[in-house]
Amino acid sequence: MRNKLFRQRPLLSIPQIIILLIVIGILFIGLDLTRRAQAGRLVGAGEESLQQEISLEATRQIELQATLEYVQSNDYVEAYARDEGGYILPGEKRIVPMPVEAPLGASPEAEPTPDPAAAARPWQAWWQLLSDAPQPSR
Repeated sequence: MRNKLFRQRPLLSIPQIIILLIVIGILFIGLDLTRRAQAGRLVGAGEESLQQEISLEATRQIELQATLEYVQSNDYVEAYARDEGGYILPGEKRIVPMPVEAPLGASPEAEPTPDPAAAARPWQAWWQLLSDAPQPSR
């Protein structure tokens, strides 16, 4: 009977529950704002490198357009015909430089290098193979 007389008190009161919910809500809002701020910083991180790449490609495009215009011109066709095709205009003479070859002379014979194995003793060869160290002096 005594158990019925004493009511069990709740763990948290209503004001404590409200304060706890407010703190949890503030925590979630703060974490979400932090995540959004980091995402915003990452968006602009690669912008400078992309701008450099765009300017490099724009320069390359201008170079390719200039090359295309030159290749389609008569100057290119004429230069290609003269240099690669070997064609000449009427009245022109082709001049082909001939390299002058030097007369072949007798080249001095180099002295043969001495063979170290001829003067080596067998123990010296074994010493070199086994130790990879310089030979001991006598």
